[in-house]
Amino acid sequence: MRFRHRFPTRAPRATAWLLVGVSLIPRVAGGQVDPRPPAGRIVADTVPAPALAGNLLGDPTVQPAWVYLPPGYDESGRRYPVLYLLHGVLDDPSVWIEPAYQGMTVQATMDSLIGAGAVRPMIVVMPNGRNALGGSYYRNSPVTGRWGDFIARDLVRHVDARYRTLGLPGARAIAGHSMGGLGAIWAGMLHADVFRVVYGMNPCCLCCLSAEQIPEAIRTLDAYPSIAALWEALEEGDMWPLAVAGARAAFFPDSDRPPFYGDPDAVSGPEPAVAGPTGERVYAVSRVADRAAALRSLEGLAFDSAFDDQFVHIPLSTAAFSDTLEAHGVPHVYEVYAGDHRNRMRERMATVVLPWISERLPDPAPEGTTSP
Repeated sequence: MRFRHRFPTRAPRATAWLLVGVSLIPRVAGGQVDPRPPAGRIVADTVPAPALAGNLLGDPTVQPAWVYLPPGYDESGRRYPVLYLLHGVLDDPSVWIEPAYQGMTVQATMDSLIGAGAVRPMIVVMPNGRNALGGSYYRNSPVTGRWGDFIARDLVRHVDARYRTLGLPGARAIAGHSMGGLGAIWAGMLHADVFRVVYGMNPCCLCCLSAEQIPEAIRTLDAYPSIAALWEALEEGDMWPLAVAGARAAFFPDSDRPPFYGDPDAVSGPEPAVAGPTGERVYAVSRVADRAAALRSLEGLAFDSAFDDQFVHIPLSTAAFSDTLEAHGVPHVYEVYAGDHRNRMRERMATVVLPWISERLPDPAPEGTTSP
């Protein structure tokens, strides 16, 4: 069954929240505020990334990641479910550990929610998805490297080996924002044997852009002489040249077109292409038919968009994605809410996204349980 909310909606919650600093502190009966909950901790990690070997942008085959370990992890001996959390284009994983979204940090939010019993204790892994062009779009590309395989294979293998995880597909969720929302949805479509719970927040690029949605940067990108010039444009306030170059190299790679290694004709003509250089369908909407069985096997699939998203293709493409999923009998939740691309991230992470994910993951296993 599909649940579509085309109006601002907020489900009732058993717990009321008081915003304090960068954390969410639960209130108890009588209006008293609970003491600060037990703290988890953040670990800086490095992840071998053989899937990125040979990429034409020179990105390294060792990638950074931040890992949240829940309160009691060091003492309990238990094994935990894992949420993989993907950042957006031009960001990096520090967006989750610094107060970037209305003062939100993953550590403070998770500590508070776990302390209030609103989410299960879980490990949260925040990997890098930013490359020399500002964003990998978490896709496999002969130009940028196999970023999809890095997330689903290299990263998961590393996390299961290094941390006390349950090590089962049903104990793994993947979520992300914008480019990361796209990455989460792709992971669910292509790797349902690895991730069984998927949430895409304002996911970009689910469908092709219409001619009127194509930013001018697509048409003028090749006037820039180098990748460094794209970063200079970003410093001057123009994000589009870098974002477009990254998307083009990920969706429409062309190894014979340095320095940006993307096919300019694929996205700049009056009829933007929907197929990559080898004929594969590059947009999630166009892959639903052949991935419907995998999508139906998920424990949960949800995504959302905001009425006033600055990236005008997102509300249109998420609606098209939902329509396509419904046509192929794929259960999912699609919510449209009042807001823009980023301005309600903190609130929605705490009251919608993380509780929804937690409901679909198992509890930590008793001490002494081993993963397969």
